[in-house]
Amino acid sequence: ANLAEQGVDARTVPIVLQYNKQDLPSELIHSVAELDELLNFRAVPSFGADALHGVGVFETLRGISEAVLRKLTATGGR
Repeated sequence: ANLAEQGVDARTVPIVLQYNKQDLPSELIHSVAELDELLNFRAVPSFGADALHGVGVFETLRGISEAVLRKLTATGGR
């Protein structure tokens, strides 16, 4: 609602998914592929991560940074 009030279509906002807690035992979590199947209906870039140890965090940051830069380039900075 907030984005709409600002005239922004939420479907055009760059987005990535980060699936945290990937360091837990496999019987306690879903794999990245399973999570993508369940949650990633827009087929956006997704990253498994273990924030406690930093695994996947930089990759997620790089992914969203690249998506924002592509968006800004395509829209002329808007």
